[in-house]
Amino acid sequence: MATVKIAVITCYKQNDYVRARSLRTAFASVPGAETLVIRNRQTGFIRFLEVPAKIIRARWSQKPDVYVITFRGYEMLLFMVLAFVRKPIIFDELVNFTEWMEEHERLKPGTLRYRLFRRWYAGLAGHCRFILADTDAHARHSAQLNRLDIRRYRTVPVGTDEAVFYSRQSGPAPKRPFTVFYYGHMLPLHGLSYLLEAAVLLKDEPDINFRFVGGKRTDEVAKACAAAAGQGARVKHETWLPFDELPTAALEAGLNVGGPFGDTLQSQFVITGKTYQFLALGVPVLVGRNQVNASLQDKVNCLMVPQADTPAIAEAVRWAYHHPADMEKIGRAGRELYAEHFSQKVINGLAGQLVDDLEAGQ
Repeated sequence: MATVKIAVITCYKQNDYVRARSLRTAFASVPGAETLVIRNRQTGFIRFLEVPAKIIRARWSQKPDVYVITFRGYEMLLFMVLAFVRKPIIFDELVNFTEWMEEHERLKPGTLRYRLFRRWYAGLAGHCRFILADTDAHARHSAQLNRLDIRRYRTVPVGTDEAVFYSRQSGPAPKRPFTVFYYGHMLPLHGLSYLLEAAVLLKDEPDINFRFVGGKRTDEVAKACAAAAGQGARVKHETWLPFDELPTAALEAGLNVGGPFGDTLQSQFVITGKTYQFLALGVPVLVGRNQVNASLQDKVNCLMVPQADTPAIAEAVRWAYHHPADMEKIGRAGRELYAEHFSQKVINGLAGQLVDDLEAGQ
C-alpha cells in the first residue's frame, strides 16, 4: 500500500488543545501514513493569515492526500473551500457552527438570518468527505441541522492527555473535610448556579466543602461564590490552577464534578472534557444525564443526576460523603470504562478506520 500523506491543520487560539493533539497522535499512528502538522504560532487575528499560507505551501510542496481540520476550524474550512482544494477533507466539527450560534444567542431559530446561516454553513460542511463529532447524538443532531447524510459522520471521542491524567495506585479514602472539586470556564452549559445552590443546601453538613477553580468571567464567578458563602455554603474559589496540578487536586477530592448541569442545547450532546479526565484518573465523577452518556451508569462508574436539578446534586454529594468504599469502586469502574471506550488507543483505531474508508471509497 502506498504511503498516504495526511495534513493535520489547527488554527485556534489554543493550538495544543487536547482534541487537536489526540487527533495528531491518532493519524500519526495509522500504518502507512505520513502526517504533516500545520498549526498556528500566532494566537491573534494574524493566525488566519499564517495558517492559510502554510496550507498553500504544503499543498504545492508536499502534496497531501488528505486534509484533517481540527477544532475550532470553521475559518479554515471556509478557506479550503474558497481555495478549491479537491483532496478529501476530514473536518473535526465537534460543535456544529449553527448549534454554537444558537447556544450563544447569536441567532434565533426560525428567523431568516438563522435559515440563511444554516444553509450557508451546511454548504461548507457538504464539501467534507467525513465530519467528526464527539458523540453519536451530536453527529445525528449536526446531520439534521446540515441536512446531510448521517453516513458522512464519524464519532470520535475527545479523550484526554494521558501523560497527565492516568490511573494512580489507590490510596486511603479522602480525609475529612470532604471536598467537591470543580474547575473550568463555567459556561452556561456547565450549570454553575445549580452547584452553588446545592452547596447552600448542604450548609448543615460541616465536613462537606466545595472547591471551584477558574471561570471565563472570574469576577462574576467570584461574586457568585461569595454570595453562596454568604448563605452558609462552604465554598472556595480560585482563579487559576496549573494544568499539571489538576490531577493532584482531583485525587485529593472526595467527588469531582464533570457535569454538564445547565440543561442547554449543547449540554444534551456532550461528555465534558473534565469527565474524560476524571475517568482516566480513576476518581469518582458527578455527571448530568443527557442524550449521550448512556455508557455512564449511576453508582456503577459515576454518580449521575438530572440536569438543572439542585436537590439531586445535593443528595448525590451527600451520598458520596457517606459511602467512601462505594466511591472507590465507582472510580475504578470509571477508569475501566475510559480504557474501553474513550482512550487514545480507541481513538487511534478510529483514525485508522477513517483512512481505510477513504481508500475504499466509502
